[in-house]
Formats: sequence, structure tokens, C-alpha cells
Amino acid sequence: MTDAPASLALRFEILGEVRALRGDERLDLGPAKQRAVLAVLLLDAGRPVPTHQIVDAVWGDGPPENGANVVQKYVAGLRRVLEPDRSPRTPGELIALTDGGYVLRTDPGTLDAERFQSGLARASAQRRAGQLAEAAETLREAVALWQGEALAGLPGPVFEAARNRLTDARATAWEKWADIELARGNHTGLMPDLVRLVEQFPLREGLRAQLMIALHQGGRQAEALAVFRDARAYFLDEFGVEPGERMQETHRRILRGEPFYSEPVDPWAASDDIPAPRGPVGVTPPAAPIASGSLAVPPSAYVQQYVPPDPTEIVPAPASPVHPPLSPWGVGAPPPPPAYAVPRRRFPVGEVIFAALTPLVVCSFGSWIYFVYAGARRRDRRQYLVAAGYAALFVVAFVVFAAIDPTSVESVELSNAETIGFLMLLGLPVAASVHGAVLASHPGDTPKTRNLREQARRFALFDPARARQLGIGRPDLLRAFDDGGLVDLNHVPGHELARLPELSSEQAHRIVMDRLNRGPYHRPDELIARGVLPARTVARLAGRLICLPPTPLDTPSGWHSPHSTPHG
Repeated sequence: MTDAPASLALRFEILGEVRALRGDERLDLGPAKQRAVLAVLLLDAGRPVPTHQIVDAVWGDGPPENGANVVQKYVAGLRRVLEPDRSPRTPGELIALTDGGYVLRTDPGTLDAERFQSGLARASAQRRAGQLAEAAETLREAVALWQGEALAGLPGPVFEAARNRLTDARATAWEKWADIELARGNHTGLMPDLVRLVEQFPLREGLRAQLMIALHQGGRQAEALAVFRDARAYFLDEFGVEPGERMQETHRRILRGEPFYSEPVDPWAASDDIPAPRGPVGVTPPAAPIASGSLAVPPSAYVQQYVPPDPTEIVPAPASPVHPPLSPWGVGAPPPPPAYAVPRRRFPVGEVIFAALTPLVVCSFGSWIYFVYAGARRRDRRQYLVAAGYAALFVVAFVVFAAIDPTSVESVELSNAETIGFLMLLGLPVAASVHGAVLASHPGDTPKTRNLREQARRFALFDPARARQLGIGRPDLLRAFDDGGLVDLNHVPGHELARLPELSSEQAHRIVMDRLNRGPYHRPDELIARGVLPARTVARLAGRLICLPPTPLDTPSGWHSPHSTPHG
């Protein structure tokens, strides 16, 4: 990109509404779909984004027939807005065409999310150097870049995942700022902000613990204990779990009357939270040595603290020569694959038609047929009971209808028994047709289980370590937490994988062997990228799969947590 005066520099914002500004002038980005295309490119700024990924992110389950042409039209519209001096016949310099996709090339510091991440890294360096006041001010400046909800107004799972990740980083920045202020003894001025932050991020136990400490340091022990009581009630009502160890320990120390941060020291003196540098696009780190004839990764490859990989992560480019980046999943572990679009599960039109027409075509006699099929396909014994119920109702209806009174054989009018039997034979296929169609359109799922899975996913996003301890994604364990039927690809044993309705025993064994030989999964769609499962199967199972990171004690021989208690 050519140099431009600072007053006319092109800037982008995603920490709020998606905006583009030239100097202080806000540019008109056109229709909502065009802004969404720009947002997808900004989330992967500097990296090529395939066209099918853009279509999947912007249109979701309802893509246009000529998706590539529509994306090309919107990219052309963005080029006219962002590069007004470019000739229409010259290749785009800001948004360049690559093999099968597009790449947005931005100058360093032009994206607010990038400046936010840079601020977090700078604050970490300052607090390590003992510059607590400067670190606190840097963090305040970083969170001040937010102008509302990230990627505001953009629906869809891709934007929602990026929004959750950015929101989590925002909450982490506030926690670090509050820890520094508490270490500096500024508990009085901190209380109003912490009350607001607890309301804004109710799942962040760190913020609740910091509010308890601030109140305790201010001589308001009763209010500090009330914060713990309210938090405990909230977590028990919402998730059925007790508060985490940090809040429990804070509560115990308040009960004992112990002070917090009695000396102005750095609370993270030994931590390491500066993101590892990422090499520029096109630079591939050297592959880790692999034993001949084996793809196995040594157990030492998984001893580092987990950092969730994300294709939308924005990390400031290093100014110094780039060294091979450290894999967030362990020394020598293979880097995560590029983002891979998982096809959405399509509405099962064929199965719904089969379920609806079978009882009507074969009359009342066949009202049980689809439910036997559903029971076998879903491995759900309840459907066999439903099928037996419909068959029994048919027998009852036939017997009632056939129970003709001998005195009324010559009558043209139906007896009461004949009327009841006839109505049962008439209504039975209609009821079975509606019931089967509804069952076919909801493949083994209910709003309640979907809601439980969503709650469990959010809980795991904020605290993966506690999610492992609670057994999220582990149906093979005795546990009190209902996760709606999630299955953790990195820890669940093979026999539980084989119980999934879409998986055979052979496919379950293939998943277990692949995670042993090639390391844990970062996202369910890696099953496609690694060639373990077909895309159609992953699309059907995607709503039930989760990938919790391995613990330092996990080994490649099973991925079982040493703290878990299996059935039996």
C-alpha cells in the first residue's frame, strides 16, 4: 500500500460497528452484506480467505446460487469505496485476488482490534518491568477502543465465535487492570467499575473475586461476603456448580480477616501472557521432527499452558526478525490447520417426506414403520416403544371396528363400536404422519438440550480447566453437570464416540487413533481436514462436538483426566 498523510490514513474498526474511516471521515460501506464481507476479510487481515468461507460466514444456511459472483460484486463495491483513485481495470492493491479467494492488506495499527491486542502486550511488558501505573493506563486506553459489542449487528456462527473471543479478551483486560489497581491500593476508586463489570461479564469469577477484595480492603466485609453469596446462588441456579477455587479462596481469606496486596507488588510477576509472535503470511515454520514410520507426537509436546487457537486471532506483527512461532498446543506440536468451513446440516427434506407419507400411503397398518427406522438410525430405544404403541393402537382400532353387533348387520348405520373403530383407523395415520414429520425435522434434539449445550460451551470458553473437571463433554463419567449431550473429541473414549448416532465403531476407532498419532483437535472441522470423517457426517454432529484442550497431565495413551471417575 502507498504511504498517505496521517490525516488521510485509512483505519478500520470492528470493536463495535464495522466501520472504515479515512482520517476523521466515516466511509459509506454500502449494504449490510457488503459490510459483512469486509468484516470477514478484517478478521483474517493479511491472510487469504477462500470465497466459500466468505459465503459461509455472510450467508450461513441460505447462500445465493452464484455465491462467488455475489462476493466478487461486493468486493468491487468495497474497492470503489476504499480505493477511490484506483482504475477499475487495475488489480486491487488493498483487497487483492488470490487463488480461490481474497486477502485484505492493511498497514500495521490500522485495525482497532490489532491496536487493542498491542495494548495488552505493551501493558504486560510494563507490569513485568514494575511500571504498574503505566500498565494500568495502557490497559485503560486499550479497553477505551471498544465502542460497544464487537462486530455489532452481524449475525451467524462465524461472527458470533469471533465476537465471543474478542469479548473474552476484553474481560481479561479489565481483570488485569483491576488486579493492578488493587495491587496499587486503589480499592476505593475501583469499586464502581467492578460493580459495572460484574454485571457486564457475569461468568468472570475473577472480577467477582476482585470486587470482594476491594470491598474487604475498604472495610466492608459484610458486603464482600454478600458478593460471594450472590455469586454462589447464580452459579448454582444457572449451572449447578459451586464457584471456582479463586472465589472460594478469596472467601476463606475474608472470613479469616487476612489482608490482600499488603505490599504494592505486581500480581503477575511470574506469569507469561504476552502472545507468542506470529510469522508473516507465507512463512512456514520448520516442521517438528517425526520418528520414521510414525506420526506420534511425544508426551512432552503437551506440557505448556493452553492458548485457544483461532483463525480470527489478531496479533501485532513483530518488528524484529521472525523466529519460528511456538505452537500454543505444545513444543514440537504441529501448528493448527487453516480455517476449514464446516457445511451446515441441511433440513432433512427426504426424511420428513418419508415420515409424513408412509403412514398415509400404507394406511393405519404402517403407522409404526418410520419409528422403527428412526430407532435403528438414532440408536434410540424409545422410538421402538413408540412404534409398538402405534401398532397396538392399530390392533385395538381394528378389533373395535370389527366388533359388529349381529343384530345390526342389516342396518346401514354404523354402531357405536364401528364408529369409534373407524375414527381411530382414520386418525391414526394422520397422527403418525404429523408425529413422524416433527421427529424427522428435529434429529434427536430439543430446545432444552440445545440451550444446555450453549451454556456448557460458554462455560468452557471462559474456563476450560474447570470444564474438564466438571466432565463437560464426557458422558462416560459420573457428573452433576448436564451439558446437553456434548462430546469432547480430545478426551472421550472410543466406545462413547461409537454411541453417537452418525458414527460407526470403525469411525470412532479412527478418531481415537488420529488424536493419538497427530495430537488433539482444535476444532471439530479438523476431522474433515485430517480426512478422518466426511464433511456430511461432521456437519450432522457439529452441534454436539467440543474440543477441550489437553491438560499437562494428559498423555497420548487415552487422553483421560487423572481426576475423572469413569462409570463402574
